[in-house]
Amino acid sequence: MIVLFEILLKIPYNNNHIQNLDKQIDINNKLLNESNNLFKPLEDKHTENVNTITKVFKELSKLLPIIEIDKIKQLVTLYDENKDINTNISTIIHDNLNNINLITNKYKNTINQINIDQIINNNKNNYQHIEILKHCHQSQLLIKDNQNENKIKELINQYKNVNIVNNSKQVKESIKEIFEISDSLSIANVKDPKRVTVTGKGYFIYKNDSIIPNGTTHVAIAPSVRTIKIGSIPTSIQYLVLLDGFNVQLKEGMLPQSIIYLYVGAIKKPLLKGSIPNSVTGLFLLDGFNQEITEIPQSSCLYLFDTPLTNFPFQNLIYRSPKYKQQLTHSKVGNWDGRNYDPIIEL
Repeated sequence: MIVLFEILLKIPYNNNHIQNLDKQIDINNKLLNESNNLFKPLEDKHTENVNTITKVFKELSKLLPIIEIDKIKQLVTLYDENKDINTNISTIIHDNLNNINLITNKYKNTINQINIDQIINNNKNNYQHIEILKHCHQSQLLIKDNQNENKIKELINQYKNVNIVNNSKQVKESIKEIFEISDSLSIANVKDPKRVTVTGKGYFIYKNDSIIPNGTTHVAIAPSVRTIKIGSIPTSIQYLVLLDGFNVQLKEGMLPQSIIYLYVGAIKKPLLKGSIPNSVTGLFLLDGFNQEITEIPQSSCLYLFDTPLTNFPFQNLIYRSPKYKQQLTHSKVGNWDGRNYDPIIEL
């Protein structure tokens, strides 16, 4: 304790000490403001994410009873068809049995004694001969060539077995995967890389206020870039990467019409109409990209990595890499291995 006290006595304790403490107040206040400024959009994003999940599951909860009613309606329709078949068979058989009982009860003891000619020539037969002919015809229909039996068997063969395939387990599992929650470092923690390569090709790293050499074709824009002036990126550029943390709101004309392949990482601003040049034939949405896209040139092909987005203003081909886990309802979707097209970034 005595040694510690002696050490403390050697530390200068004067106005400079107070001034340094005052500086620490300013430094801490600046850090607090920086933290709050970074936290506010994170808080807003949290609210947006919660609202999105709540909205989607509310829509699903409305959809489930509709699907339930539709499936039961399908079952009822098939049941009614089987019921109609059963009713038809029952009606035919009941009619047959009634006719058989009527005929057999009426004629079983007298059938061999009937003389048709005598009955016809008898003026007082009260049309008995017509009744006999009718019953005779009915009997023939019931027993002739098994026609009646075949008709009933034909109806029996129209019964439909109805089964349901219970996919509820798979659906429950897939519902769990509707949303994947991922996180990445905020822009304050994203550093400019030392080296960027795609498909083995090195890219010039465009940092804040740097100048791109003439004739450069491959450029990666670093997160330190705060502004992009129209014309600052030369028309020699054909391959461009917007790196994670890029925080400039791109507008029409900022990126030249010479760009063919555009790789977009976890940038901080949406891609507005006109911000993607019409010259782009390959648009690659890389891991963590989650911004709104207003317009995609229809001459492009879209390549998806690990992005949570599922809706795109786009009618052309969409290729998904194994990293893409979402469900797409787009009409033109293909699988693509994504090999070597994921930028390699060295910090």
